[in-house]
Amino acid sequence: MENTDKLVTGPFGGNACYEQKFNQDGQEITTWLCFGSGFTSSTLMVEGSKPVTDLIETSPELYKDLMHTDKEGKVWAPSTITLPNKGMVFIDGKTKKDWKWSAVQSVDLTKEEIESGRFPKGQTTKMDMQNAKLFSQKDFMDALEMIGFYEG
Repeated sequence: MENTDKLVTGPFGGNACYEQKFNQDGQEITTWLCFGSGFTSSTLMVEGSKPVTDLIETSPELYKDLMHTDKEGKVWAPSTITLPNKGMVFIDGKTKKDWKWSAVQSVDLTKEEIESGRFPKGQTTKMDMQNAKLFSQKDFMDALEMIGFYEG
């Protein structure tokens, strides 16, 4: 099977859900990233599976609270998108109702920061958390645009 990509309907409606199929170790896997909602899933992300259990064990409480199981048993979780040297998009909030998308851009480390040893050797940028910009729950695509996700 060759890799295929297309847009499909997402778990919360809307047709801006990016579907990608590929083979991994002889197993066909499909992943989805819903640009309308910012949630992601895969054929491996089903209720009770090891990937879902691992995700629950390692995710912040808000991410766990926002996980959604669709009618096919797939578990959808909020995305965290990190583009090295560009930026990051993640959820920020306190409760299932009170949260937003947060976007931060990458900034160059100062000479002092590099020499301080606080960052891994070879790292030249960091996320500018002081200048995070918040986007509404429906504006995931705008948050991605802020970090240059769509740039070629």
